[in-house]
Amino acid sequence: MTGPHMLTDDLHGIFPALPTPLTPAGRPDLAALTDLVERNIAAGVTGLVPMGGTGEFTALSDEDRIAVVRRTVEAARGALPVVPGVLSTGFADAVTMGQAFRAAGADAIMLVTPFYVVPTQEGVAEYFRAYRKAVDAPLVYYDIPGRTGFYTQIDMIAGLADDGVIIGAKICNTDAHYFNRLAERVADKISLMSGDDMLYAIHLMHGARGGVLASAPLLPGYWVRLHGTLARGEFAEGIALHRKLLPVFAALFNETNPGPLKAMLAAMGQPVGDVALPLRAPGAATRALMDTALKAIREEQLA
Repeated sequence: MTGPHMLTDDLHGIFPALPTPLTPAGRPDLAALTDLVERNIAAGVTGLVPMGGTGEFTALSDEDRIAVVRRTVEAARGALPVVPGVLSTGFADAVTMGQAFRAAGADAIMLVTPFYVVPTQEGVAEYFRAYRKAVDAPLVYYDIPGRTGFYTQIDMIAGLADDGVIIGAKICNTDAHYFNRLAERVADKISLMSGDDMLYAIHLMHGARGGVLASAPLLPGYWVRLHGTLARGEFAEGIALHRKLLPVFAALFNETNPGPLKAMLAAMGQPVGDVALPLRAPGAATRALMDTALKAIREEQLA
């Protein structure tokens, strides 16, 4: 249990980005969430990330977001850290959610860079500094330029790391050279976590301590094995294990996450309901890729 003072060293290994199970009425299915959390803990993951993009933060009410985080904390029973993602568009809403998540037992907050507005590097740095003062919680910087349109400069995030504003960062930038340069600057100060399932092996070799991954709830045990192999420096074997996931990646990311993930979980006996609008259930092309992925999972005994 990390308690109220989660540290950089607590942020390592596999942190599944959890989908939010939904009832037919579109409300959180807390019983299904408990089952999902318990299955991931039993597989050996080292942390949990409810809400965020995979958890459909932007589609849910404040009440439902808080209920999901509270139940995740309850189901974790203090065994490992819970780090919910906050994807609010404005500072006031982000602070309200962060304070509520903290009150619900969250160990840290994964805060996305502001989006819709077009901020400067200095504006984002001030946003994180002000947030750290307003919300009494360790912060994980969430960098996902493909969704936010914001490109984090290395000097800016290094400044936040140097000043102790953040304990880590989830990096979804797909430029491997960028990640390598970032790690050279900050990997001794904060915990870099891969946010790109497809680049995980590269990120681990370049200094990531783990990952916040959308495919991990589907195959948590396999991801724990894969991470352990890479963390031991067994890179050839780790890359081979990672490559076996290519059919899974093709299915899960053919449409916007978490639609395919929820459908794949259901097909594997872990029903979590549908996605919320404006997302829809996967189409025919993705279903065909899912069939291929499920066959690979069975044949390669990935689950």
